[in-house]
Amino acid sequence: MQNERYPKIYIRSKNELAKHLSHKKFSKDEALNLINDVMRNFNQYWKHNEVMSEPEKEKYVRNAKGTPLGKLLDKINTQVLAPHDSILPCFIFGGVKEKNHVQASQHLLGTKRLRVALKMDITHFFEQVTSERVYNFFLHKCGCDKRASKILTNLCCVTVGPKDSNLEKKTIARGFATSSRLAVWCNLDTFIKLERLVQKRLKGKDPRVAIYVDDIGVTASRVSKEEMEKLATEIEELLLHTDKNQPLPVNAKKTKVTSHDEGIEHLGLKLNKNTLSLGKKSWSKRDQMKSYLKKDLSVQEKTSIRTKYRAMSQYKRYVESF
Repeated sequence: MQNERYPKIYIRSKNELAKHLSHKKFSKDEALNLINDVMRNFNQYWKHNEVMSEPEKEKYVRNAKGTPLGKLLDKINTQVLAPHDSILPCFIFGGVKEKNHVQASQHLLGTKRLRVALKMDITHFFEQVTSERVYNFFLHKCGCDKRASKILTNLCCVTVGPKDSNLEKKTIARGFATSSRLAVWCNLDTFIKLERLVQKRLKGKDPRVAIYVDDIGVTASRVSKEEMEKLATEIEELLLHTDKNQPLPVNAKKTKVTSHDEGIEHLGLKLNKNTLSLGKKSWSKRDQMKSYLKKDLSVQEKTSIRTKYRAMSQYKRYVESF
């Protein structure tokens, strides 16, 4: 039986998928032709993003933009997955329409002062979500037919490692339009248990949880760093063992507990008493651009830096508006 916290998609066939993707300017027949084309030529329509990939860390970013696969994934993301964003819990921010990292950080400000923050990072988050997990999400959580679940899974997943590897394991593709939402939906039960654990352990201390893709932020008022470190250990165990079919190991090197006196930063932003501001790296980058403008540069170089500086200033105003 489908759980009420999951999307009611009920796609039973390739034709029904085409119907979901069609609209006035894109007919069902056009959608069906696109699906068939991508299914025949899937591997030809994606490649590695060499610039963003980190082979030494076994992180391979996939790129399907500008191809029929990219077009199809965009449509699946916006017309099959995105319409159900509203039923996600309020502490989920990554990969959700009209939510971003600034709102995630603002949520962590809370309403009570003297806060302590915990930051954690899930290791290889996208690579942890296997094709079997995606298939079961569509089949058992969304009420899709086996055929449709298999089609959707095959469109959204690729083999791990380099493109030409002979490895059998398939996971959601880092870089595909559908991946952030699928990563959230496929781990939603675990994330809900995590939030409940935080609320239980920090009851009465204005606890806040913000999950932004693979970044987990927790804040609370008037707790000791020792309490938060103990909670970090519990969260790590929960992520690793709650679901035996979907362990989520944490990068221990990135786990950090910070008090308000030390200066709390999350997702590149500084959490002040009641407001947000740019974090150290962003301030440094902005000051660096400002100093470059005083140097003897070509007109083209100065124009480029001014454009970036104006964008950074606009971003600063946006952050400070929260």
